Formats: sequence, C-alpha cells, structure tokens
Amino acid sequence: MKIIFVGLFVTFLAVQDCQAEVPELSPGILMPGGGFLYDFNSFSYGENHEIPADEVAVQLISQSKEDSAEDSKKSVAELIEMLNEKINEFEYKFLIYDAVSGKLEKKLKELCEIVTAIKDRQVPKFEKIGSKYYYIDDTDEVNWFDAAHKCRAMGGNLAGLQSAEELRAVSEKLTRLQYWLDINDLAEEGVFQLLSSGRSADFLQWHAQEPNNKNVENCVVLVRYGSTYAMNDNQCATKLNFICEKDKLE
Repeated sequence: MKIIFVGLFVTFLAVQDCQAEVPELSPGILMPGGGFLYDFNSFSYGENHEIPADEVAVQLISQSKEDSAEDSKKSVAELIEMLNEKINEFEYKFLIYDAVSGKLEKKLKELCEIVTAIKDRQVPKFEKIGSKYYYIDDTDEVNWFDAAHKCRAMGGNLAGLQSAEELRAVSEKLTRLQYWLDINDLAEEGVFQLLSSGRSADFLQWHAQEPNNKNVENCVVLVRYGSTYAMNDNQCATKLNFICEKDKLE
C-alpha cells in the first residue's frame, strides 16, 4: 500500500511539473505574414518566468513585420526582373527599327535624288519657226510609234507640215538625214492622213519616184537628198530622229 501511495505522489508531482512548463494561451488573431497576436495578459514558464503581455505582443508583431518585409522584397525583386525583361525586349525592337528605318531613309534619299534629277533635267525646248513651235530631235532615234508617243508626252504631236513655207522654214534648222513626220497611210494604202487629227494630209511634197511602198512602207519621213529635204515613205519600225510641233506654248 505504501508503494502504491508513493507512486501516485510521484506521478502527481510530474504532472504539476509539466503543467508549469506549458504557457497558457487564449485564442489568437492571425496576423499578416502568418503570425498570431494572442489575447492574454501574460504567460509564464513557472513561478519566476512571467513575460509581460505587451512585450510578447511586440515580439509577435515584429516577427509578422519581418515576414511581410521579406514577402515585399520578394515581390519587388520579381517586379524588377519583369521590368528588365521588358527593357531588353524594347531594346531589341528598337535595334530592329533602327535597321529598318536606316534602309528606308537611304531609299527615301535615293528617291529624292531621282526626283531632283528629273526636275533639274532640261525640258525639251520648242523653238518658234514661222507661225508654230517645233522641237527638232537630233539625238534620239526611235520608231515612228515611239516618236509619236514622245511628242505627245511633250504636249505636242509629230510635225504635219501644212505648206511649202513650213517645210522650207523647218528644213533650214535640220542637220540629220531623216526625221519622222505625223503623216501615214496605215489605214489604207496610198491614202495619207495625219495621226494627230485623222484628217487627210493636204500638203505632200515627195522626192522623185516616191512614195513607192517598197517593203511595206506606211509612215512618212522628211529625208534629205543632196541639199533638199522632201517626203518619202518608210517602214514604221525604222529608228530615226523626229520633229514635234505645237501651235502655242503653255
């Protein structure tokens, strides 16, 4: 019986000892960062180990702040990393833009130079001869169709030469052997018309034995035989100089 009583007494003391080591806490409040702020006045680890409630609260709040600060640092670091990635991306895009814009700038400069060259190029000048204005081309040999197109581009037509006076006045300015005129018989053999108006060519001054339509000659040239210029039929595809005319200048 004594042994049982002694055993129970020792067990009682042990239990009291364990209870003294565990602090008594009331339900707490969850703080940001995962900590708890407990609602108590104080707790102890025995008779001589009491910790004031305000000190315990400060310790818990400080720990919570440290956790929050750590999370904030992590968030800032992630933000900085994201911004750095964006900066690198924009830098790459700007490099591509600079490369492309450089090529465009070069191309634009070339186009400006071409436009300037076109503006500065001397426009063919029409000279007044008699009552009309003429442009006599002595450098560019083209077929009859191209000659007609070039005169149209200058705002005129191939020369029609409506009289002996016009023929004589123009002939005095000529230096090459042959020049295309506006006259042709493409529509009907032997019926000569003016391309510019579609009307019959009333003035025709031929060289001897012309026109002869040799080798299908349907376009008329002004050709020099000796020292005299007169008309002759020729193949339209032949490349020759040409004469353009205008009634008036713009």
